[in-house]
Formats: sequence, structure tokens, C-alpha cells
Amino acid sequence: MIEKKILTREIGTRSEVEYGKTGSRERSIMNNRISTNGEKRRFSVLTIIMGALICLALLQVGPALAEDQKYPGGFMLRLGGYSVSNAETIARLDANNAPVGAHIDFTKDLGLDTTAAVLRLDGLYRFNEHHGLGFGWYALKFTGSRYVGREINWGDLPPITIGTQVDSQIRFDVYKLNYQYSLFHNDQAELGVLAGLHIMKTFVGFNAVGIGETKNTAVTAPLPVLGLYADYNFTPRMSAFYNLQFFAINYENKAKGNLQDFLLGVEYRLFKNIALGVAYNRFVVNLALIADAATLTVNTGWNGGMLYGSLYF
Repeated sequence: MIEKKILTREIGTRSEVEYGKTGSRERSIMNNRISTNGEKRRFSVLTIIMGALICLALLQVGPALAEDQKYPGGFMLRLGGYSVSNAETIARLDANNAPVGAHIDFTKDLGLDTTAAVLRLDGLYRFNEHHGLGFGWYALKFTGSRYVGREINWGDLPPITIGTQVDSQIRFDVYKLNYQYSLFHNDQAELGVLAGLHIMKTFVGFNAVGIGETKNTAVTAPLPVLGLYADYNFTPRMSAFYNLQFFAINYENKAKGNLQDFLLGVEYRLFKNIALGVAYNRFVVNLALIADAATLTVNTGWNGGMLYGSLYF
């Protein structure tokens, strides 16, 4: 006769039954008996909950799957967090009736921030398969404070001597507007060119605390840009995009310089109208902006990462 041990332990309101040695037939019978009515009810509740969740997911995903590649794309709005790193700004402000001064490295000389995190908005409206209008906006702000380690000249301020505390601030408000023309476009890939304006409002705040002198300079430059763009669909849901804008200008000795703005991203269409994505941006600009009283020279650049959500209609 096969020995059988039954050990019962009370845990809260539950009982666990452990069995020793049993024959394969007895073990099967006893395992079937363990399935109590309470467990059956719990199983039924879990089944109903899981079924409801699956049905809800199918209601969201089903229409997109049923349409098979017929995702809307006439209007796109992209909003995300834009994280900037390795920002460097070298600038010079010269009074037009004075000798040219030395450039100031705002990062090394004045302790300006090299990172920032802001919101960024991009969008595209397609008139038809070949013509579209793109737009974008973001604003960056960098601040710093340092006791300077060398003599600095800034605009018409008195010379700032070694050991003087200087608080600085630089802001860039960037607005983009461009016309896009698709040279090639099918269900899998698109390649096109663009032309438009890269409007960059630059503000430089310079406060020499030690000598009580402040100089704020703001200049807005509507910079004409040309560019290329491309989109590629790996699957109906997974896609990548590329956008490059650039310019080089010397406009009536009022604005001269060059710009490169590169954006590369990958996104996944979660639902028919919603996508999530990541993107990398490299931005470099070298400008000399000549006003009536002074000339502001700015050389700046940064790397940017973006995590975003997109709406499509």
C-alpha cells in the first residue's frame, strides 16, 4: 500500500494541501479536486477582464489593421521633449565705431550652460501628393555666472577686468516655415526638396555685476534655407525620416554666415492617428548680424535628442 501524507496549513483564510507519494492515477484525481468553486470563479473573472482588455485593444488597433497601409498623412503634428547637449556658443559684440574686439567663449569664459530641455513642435500640411507646407518652433535658454579669468570687452561697456563677476544669458527662439515639393513618392518611400525661412531670434544678456554694467542685445534674423527630405516605410507601422536644411548668405552686409540643421528620426504608428518616435538633431550656425550701432557675431551649435508623439489626420 502506498503511503500518503496530508499536511494542512492555514494561511489567512486559505488552506494549502500538500501530498506525499501517490500513484500517478491518485495524483491526477487529487489535482482535479483542488480546483474549488472559488478558484473557478476567480478564473472566470480574470477571463472576462482579459477578454475586455483584448476587445478594447482590438477596437483601437482594428481599424488601422483593416485598412492595410491606408494611414492618414494629410496633416501631421509632432510634439515632444527636446533635450540639448554639448551646446557651445562663441560670440562678440562690437560697437560699429570702435575697433573689433575679441571673441568670448560663453561656455569656458562665462560658465554658460551646455544643456537644456524644452518642448519642440513640428508639423506638416500636405495640399496633395507633391506639395506641402512644413513648420516648426522651439526656444532654448542658456544661463551662466562666473568670475572672469581674463579681461573682456563687450560692446560699449567699460573693459571688464579679471575677477569681475559676470552673469550671462543667451536665448534662441527658432521658427521654421518651408514649402516642400515631393520629387518621388509611393507607398514605401518619398524624396523631396524644400525652401523656406529659418527665423532665429537671438538674445544675449550680459551683466557685469562687479561694475554694475548691463548690456542686452536682441536680433531677429529671417534666414532663407534650402533643403532635402526623405521618408521611408519599413512596414506600414514603422518608418524613418530625414530632413536637412542649410544656407549660406551675405545679404547687403546686414547678415552673413551659414547654417546647417539636420534631423533624423524613427517612429512607430501605434494606432491609426497616433505614433511615437525618437529623433536626433544636429544644429550649427555661424552668423554676423549688423545693426545700426553694433555688430553681433554668434557661432553656436548643439546636439539634440527628441522623444515625441505625433498626431496624423
